[in-house]
Amino acid sequence: MTTYDNGDKIFSAEDGISQTVLNPDGSKKGAFTGVTRFTGGTGKYLNVHGRGREVTSFDASKNFNESHSEGEYWLEK
Repeated sequence: MTTYDNGDKIFSAEDGISQTVLNPDGSKKGAFTGVTRFTGGTGKYLNVHGRGREVTSFDASKNFNESHSEGEYWLEK
């Protein structure tokens, strides 16, 4: 769920997978890939629907986290 400054909300469901790989040098590399479905909301987002994708690379030992997200939504009448 996302809540905006004016109180409007978008409800969503996310599915994804996170994986950490141990490299030959002992370091670890992590990745998350997910898909979000926008399922409705309140206020001006009452009839919102859509989808989004996220890809994240991370390394917890170095406090590193880098994400890329994209998506689209529409308001049904």
